[in-house]
Amino acid sequence: MRYLVIHWIDEAALNAEGTEFESGVEAWSAEMDRRGVRLQGEPLRSVSGAATVRRRGGEVLVSDGPFAETKSRSPDSI
Repeated sequence: MRYLVIHWIDEAALNAEGTEFESGVEAWSAEMDRRGVRLQGEPLRSVSGAATVRRRGGEVLVSDGPFAETKSRSPDSI
């Protein structure tokens, strides 16, 4: 059986306590490599450099960032 593990931390928190978190991730990755159970792993881009890729009607759409498409609503309409 194979699993996908995603670990994420808020970029603001990473700036504040980044080295401790990064060293923990590196230690975990090294242990999984030693055991031969980790197939691959790469960090995601930062939010400022991220893109979202979608396919609609056979067309590939690329937009900036991992942002949800939202609409503004008045509190009365909810």
